[in-house]
Order: sequence, then structure tokens, then C-alpha cells
Amino acid sequence: MALRNDPGRRFLVQVSSRDADLLRQRLQAIDADPRILERCIDPDAISGIFSYERMFALQLPVAEDWISSQHEKITLLCLPNTLAIISEDFLFSGDGFLPDELLLSVYRQTYMADMLFVLLDGLIDHASHLTMKARRAVDRMEDNMLDKSDIPSDQLLDFRRAIAHFEFALEAKHRTLTALLSTEASPIELSAIREPLRDVIAHVEHSQHYVERIEDRLSELHHHVTLMLQDRTNQRLRVLTILSAISMPLTFVAGIYGMNFRNMPELGWKYGYPLTLIVMLGAAIGLLWYFARKGWFK
Repeated sequence: MALRNDPGRRFLVQVSSRDADLLRQRLQAIDADPRILERCIDPDAISGIFSYERMFALQLPVAEDWISSQHEKITLLCLPNTLAIISEDFLFSGDGFLPDELLLSVYRQTYMADMLFVLLDGLIDHASHLTMKARRAVDRMEDNMLDKSDIPSDQLLDFRRAIAHFEFALEAKHRTLTALLSTEASPIELSAIREPLRDVIAHVEHSQHYVERIEDRLSELHHHVTLMLQDRTNQRLRVLTILSAISMPLTFVAGIYGMNFRNMPELGWKYGYPLTLIVMLGAAIGLLWYFARKGWFK
């Protein structure tokens, strides 16, 4: 505690736990305001900036992949000489979405504001990377539809659902970073990073525009899939209609000669049976030729 209160030192602390009691103990170790815990464990807490007596916190959603519908909410707690990253899962090193090199660059910063900026810039770069990953995934799905004439309706619905969640997360990031531009009362000096922070916000807006275009493409693909399904249904109905039209005269003839009236001259005729079969076969072939000439099989 004495080292952490030393104004000449800077600390980057990572707090990760799903257990409220354990999270409370770790927050107490860095002398954090107890109200921070309530926001960290509240699943309905909105993203934004929240000021306390001698600290302020940024909350924003992050995700390891764009296709995930679950975006974990992390909290960046800013104290005079400590920057704490609070999350439910440990996602910030090793195989996490922020590489160790980025965390090392955060450690190397001289001022607390620079540490915060490098971390926020890394989060937004990760979001931009996921945006391009989503675009490539949609490109591959569209190519498969054109090459194989396949209709991945389930995958399309998953993509539309995931991109909607991803867009919501980008909006929360944009809202939080925009609010940070006008934050004055804070334990760290933010004026030095306001200009570069505008560039970070511009990157978020660029990602938002990309996501909007991806949504438009997914809507077009969904419309295309709907037309393809409708066309397949129409083709099947056309086949059923043709079969019904062909079988109708055959059923009519079979129905007449199946009545077994006593005075039916054809029943006693030697060539009645083969002639009836020939007439029925001729009617079927004639109807097939007629439908083919009218283009019903195209």
C-alpha cells in the first residue's frame, strides 16, 4: 500500500474475477471506491464514465470475436497513480485479445494519461480488427452462395444477430470515448491526450460505417435468400401442377371405365383395353409436349 501511494510510481493492475467477494477484496487492495464493485457486478449497468471522489471509471463492452453475442463489460479504474483493469474473465494477456506487447507499452508510459490512452487505443484497434474480420466472413459467405448456390439461412441469421450486438458495442465505445473528451474532474490530467483521442474516436466511427455497410450487405443477402427460397417453392409447385394436370384426364378415363355398368359396349370389345391404354398414354405425352412447349419446365 505504501508503494502504491507513492506519487512517483505508476501501476497497472489487472483485476479479474466472477466472484463478488473476491472482487471486493481485490478492489479494497487498491483502495477503490466500494461503489465501483456495484457497477462491476451489475449485468445491466450501462457503459460510460462515472466519477467518484478521487477516481473515475470507464465502462465499455469488449469481445474476443465479432461473432460472439456476448460482449463482456470491462471497467478501467483511474486513480492518481494506478490504472486498474477490472473484468470477469482474464482476457488481457497470453491468448487474450490484447497482446503482451501492448501491455508492456502501457507499462512503459511516463504519465497516467498516456497509459490510459495506449490501452484505449489498443481496445479500439482490436474492434477495428474484428470489423475487418466480420467483413471477410460475410465475403466468404457470399462467395459460397454464388459458387455453390447454397442457402446458409441459419448462418445468415447468426451473422445478422452477431453484427447487431457488435454495432451496439461500438456505439457504447463511441459514447464513452466522446464523454471522456469533456471530462474535467479526474485524478489524472487528460488534456494531453484529448487530441490523439479524437483520432481514436474517428477510428470507432470508421468501424461503425463499415458495420453499417456490412448490415446492408446482410440485408441484401437475406433478400436474395428469400427470393431463392421462393423460387424453389415455385418450382416445386410447378412440378406438382404439371403432374396434377397430366393425371387429371387419366383419372377421368379410369373413373369412367371403372364404373362397371352392364351396358358398356367397350367392355366386350376385343381391342378396347389396349386402345384405352394407348389413348391414356397419348394424352399424357401430349400434355407433356404442350407444357414443354409453353416453357413450364424452364
